[in-house]
Amino acid sequence: MPQFSNLDDTIVAIATPLGQGGIGIVRLSGKNAVSIADRMFLSKSKKKPSRFKNFTVHYGDVARGKELIDEALLTVMRAPRSYTREDVVEISSHGGSASSRAVLRLAVDLGARPADPGEFTKRAFLNGRIDLAQAEAVLDTIHAKTEAFLKVSAHQLKGELSTELEGIREELMNAYVAVEAIVNFPEDDTQAQRRSAAVLAEKIRQARQQVGRLLATGEQGRILKEGIKIVICGKPNVGKSSLLNVLLKQPRAIVSPVAGTTRDTIEETAQIQGIPFQLVDTAGILEPRDLIEEEAVRRSHMHIQGADLVLFILDASVPLNDEDQKLVDVLRGQNFLIVFNKCDLQTRIDEKKIQAIFPKAKSVRVSALKKEGVKELEDAVVERVWHGQMTDTKGVLVSNMRHVRALRDCLEAVQKAEETLASGLSLEFVSEEIKRAVNYLDTITGRHADNDLLEQIFAQFCIGK
Repeated sequence: MPQFSNLDDTIVAIATPLGQGGIGIVRLSGKNAVSIADRMFLSKSKKKPSRFKNFTVHYGDVARGKELIDEALLTVMRAPRSYTREDVVEISSHGGSASSRAVLRLAVDLGARPADPGEFTKRAFLNGRIDLAQAEAVLDTIHAKTEAFLKVSAHQLKGELSTELEGIREELMNAYVAVEAIVNFPEDDTQAQRRSAAVLAEKIRQARQQVGRLLATGEQGRILKEGIKIVICGKPNVGKSSLLNVLLKQPRAIVSPVAGTTRDTIEETAQIQGIPFQLVDTAGILEPRDLIEEEAVRRSHMHIQGADLVLFILDASVPLNDEDQKLVDVLRGQNFLIVFNKCDLQTRIDEKKIQAIFPKAKSVRVSALKKEGVKELEDAVVERVWHGQMTDTKGVLVSNMRHVRALRDCLEAVQKAEETLASGLSLEFVSEEIKRAVNYLDTITGRHADNDLLEQIFAQFCIGK
C-alpha cells in the first residue's frame, strides 16, 4: 500500500460549492480535528466538542476568541467510524462565501492544513475503508449525468465491481497455486500428471471467461458514463434545428423558413431513455457563399466524421435532389439513421430510392413541427446505441477506461497462460503470465498502485471530497 508523509496532518476544506445557499459545510479530518473544534465552537449546551457523543449534532456559534463568526451546527464522527477512518468534524454554517471562508481560515489558523483535491477520499482509501475502484466510483457519482449512470456508480461504490474482481483474482491465484504444486511436487504417474494439467487448464479457462464477461460490459458502461455524440445533418431547411429543439424539449436553436439560418454548429446535451447524448446541429450549407459559411461547412463535415451516430434528415415533402445526393456520399461508411421529416405534409420524396441506396439503413418518419414520431425516433436511436442489447443497470458494469485497459491486459495475460499451457512449454512461463494477470487486476482495486497513479486519480476530485 502506498504511503504519504502528510497523513499525520489534520486537513480542512469547504465541502460545499461556494456561493449563496442554505448551508455551507467545512470539513476537518485528522487526529487534531476534535481539539481544533474545541477551540472554535461554542455550543449552547456549554459542552466542548471533545465531550460530544459520536454521530451527534450540536447547535452553537463559531467564534475567533470573543469575535462571533456565524452560528452553526457541528457534527462529530470519531475514528474509525467515519468517511476517512479518522476523526472527522463537520461544521454547517450559513451558506455563502464569506461565512465558509471565515470558518476555513479560523481552522487553518488553529493548526489544520488546507486539503488537497480529493484528499478526504484518498485517506479513506489509504486507511482501508474503500479500495481504489470504490474511490473512483465516488468521483463518478459526483459527475453522473443521468440516473442510469448514477445507479451504475452506486453499485460500484458499494463494492460490487470489487467483489467481482476479487472473485477473478481468487480463481487466478488458485491456478497459480496449482502450477506451483505441479512444479514442486511432480507426479510419477502419467495419468495423474494429465489430470493435474486438466484441472489447471480448467481454472485458467474459467478465469478467462470471467474477465471476458466483465470486459464485455465496457462499451455499455462507457456509453452510460460519457454519452453518445449524435450529429444532425441534412441540406438547408429540412428541419434540423426544429428536430434539435424537440429532442432537447426546449427552443435552443433558431428556427426560420429562411435557408441557412444555422451558420455554425450548436452543441447541447440531452437525456434519451436514461442515456446522455451530445446533440450537434450542423450548418446545412453545401455551397458556401462566404468564408463564414465555408468554415461552417468544414465544421459540419468534421463533426459528421467524429460522430457516434448521425441523424440524416430528409424533407419528405420534396423530391430528392442533388444536395441530398451529395450528403449521401458523405455519409457512406458512417453509423446513421435516416429521418424523414415534415411527414405532416404530403409525401413527395421517393423513399424506395433511398432504401435502394442504403438497403440496410433504418428509417424513421417524424414531424418536428407537430412533434409526431419523436418517440419512435428516440426508440430507434437507443436501439442503434445498444445494438438491441439493453443493459441492466442493477448489475456490474465497467465504466472506467482505466479499468477497461487493465482488464484487457489481464485478459491478454490469461490467454497467453492458456496458450503456453496448451503448447507444453515449461509451467514457469504459465506461472509468470498468471502473476501478470493478477497484477493488472490489482491496479484496479489499488493493491498494486504507485504514488503517481494515485496522484493522477485523486487530482480529478474537487477540494472537499
